[in-house]
Amino acid sequence: MAKEGLSSKKKAYLYLGVLLLFLVLLGLFVYFYDKALWHVPLHQGSLARPLEIIIILVGLALDSLGGAFGLFRMWKGQPKSFVYDIGLRLLITGYLVAFISAMADYFGVGAHHILPYFGPLQAAGVFLGEGVIAVGFLMMFPYKLPQKGV
Repeated sequence: MAKEGLSSKKKAYLYLGVLLLFLVLLGLFVYFYDKALWHVPLHQGSLARPLEIIIILVGLALDSLGGAFGLFRMWKGQPKSFVYDIGLRLLITGYLVAFISAMADYFGVGAHHILPYFGPLQAAGVFLGEGVIAVGFLMMFPYKLPQKGV
């Protein structure tokens, strides 16, 4: 006799997957929301408004969190590898690099201007942090090794 519907465990995994997808899409929306602000006529050039920087950082945090939980669930209860642990730490380190780079003027690190200014060095720091996050994601992915002797 065929079983009707999904089991409760499969439903829970489906709901968790939809929630993680929503979290990543929300993060992308929040992250790219700043791009829409550049078209507003009141925007003042390259002066860094704290709201814009916080929006970028919240979007990046939501994407990192959603991706990390999604990759965690892909392991399906198997023991995590050493490379997974390094990737998770790289993800956290990359976010910290992006966060500190973006908020450098507000922390007083390297402030060379009277007004907060999101300059090329801060943009490079954020891009570097995003690159480290991407490498961390690649290391967290559950690659399968080929079976020997089969």
